[in-house]
Amino acid sequence: MNSALFHSVSVAIAMTIAVGLSGCSETSEGAKVSGQVKLDGNPLPLGVILFEDSDSGVGGSAIVENGTFAIPTSLPTGKYAVALQPPPPPAPHEPASSRPSVKLPRHLTLPTTSGLEADLTPGENALDFEVASK
Repeated sequence: MNSALFHSVSVAIAMTIAVGLSGCSETSEGAKVSGQVKLDGNPLPLGVILFEDSDSGVGGSAIVENGTFAIPTSLPTGKYAVALQPPPPPAPHEPASSRPSVKLPRHLTLPTTSGLEADLTPGENALDFEVASK
């Protein structure tokens, strides 16, 4: 076998093995997070939910509308502290009166004081949070 052909075949075999091995590597599936938030037994009309892993500094957030939320990106699995915050201010083109007024207790607005937690596992995580205004 001439050396150019031998080199080409060797490179092709090496690339095939490398591609095959890369497909066998173990990957950890992220956590997809969605759920419901109730305040005093009623769906939270509008707000923000925050997830924070204080060990890694990783987190995520989503808008809560009519009691439901879904974080748009997957989060790493693990334990998270959860907080609820009032809705963001209206956009410049949006009248302030179009937003419902939501009063949340101060302790719920920080992950360190809310007392809310979530243990996220690989795949879908459907979470329900029920909180009281007092």
